[in-house]
Amino acid sequence: MSTLLGAGIGVGATLLADRIRWRREREDRETVTRRQLYAEYTAALSRVRTALHESAQGTGRAAPGTDEHALEVRERFLAPGAYEIRHQLAITAPADVVEAARSAFLALRTTRDRVLEGVTADSAAYAELEADTDAAIAELRRVMRRDLGVE
Repeated sequence: MSTLLGAGIGVGATLLADRIRWRREREDRETVTRRQLYAEYTAALSRVRTALHESAQGTGRAAPGTDEHALEVRERFLAPGAYEIRHQLAITAPADVVEAARSAFLALRTTRDRVLEGVTADSAAYAELEADTDAAIAELRRVMRRDLGVE
């Protein structure tokens, strides 16, 4: 009887230890995945921001105010893939990260819309758009770091 009880305890302890190790490894993989996704998203936002700034400076192929310029601004906005990564975040990140990612994206989209309306990089309106974008991206990084346990 004591042999069976000892064997049962041994098997149970082994199964419990395996379960705990599996859970820890799964959580570690999820954290690595989120960290990579967060880095990709913030990099994409940075590329969008740079592209919008170049468009606001009028350094593109088309002259500002033309249909070609509007098409170029929209293409530059979409090229870094921020839309796609944001959708990936929506299924893997916690709600506060998803909301902050959305806010940062909307700040850049507002900048895009204002550039399409004719706001230029040397204007006070553009400086205000940049400040709004800075604040939204800083908040995004803050919630991402908190999620990853990097305070």
